[in-house]
Amino acid sequence: MKTIGLGLLVTLVLASMVWARVGGGDIKYPVKRVGDVTFSHDTHVEAMGFNCTKCHPLTFVTKEQHKTVKMIHKRQAGSCGVCHNGKEAFDLRSNCYICHVKEAK
Repeated sequence: MKTIGLGLLVTLVLASMVWARVGGGDIKYPVKRVGDVTFSHDTHVEAMGFNCTKCHPLTFVTKEQHKTVKMIHKRQAGSCGVCHNGKEAFDLRSNCYICHVKEAK
């Protein structure tokens, strides 16, 4: 009986891991004039196949350690520009509209 219970527990844990959402969810960065930026963990992890250590903790810190980052920092190799350099992913400099979205009023 204990074996069946343990087997059921292991099965439930594994199933929950398969159906679990990627940690972090969407992160919205408010930006006046040019439109807010919403970072999607789902896009970067599930669609692109990255794991958490691709960005954390070297390029991006945790939410608790977050500091305000200006666009100049995002273009540099210490933020979004690490991958969004025109080689690994679209270049930040010429594709502003992809990340900055103005909400319709």
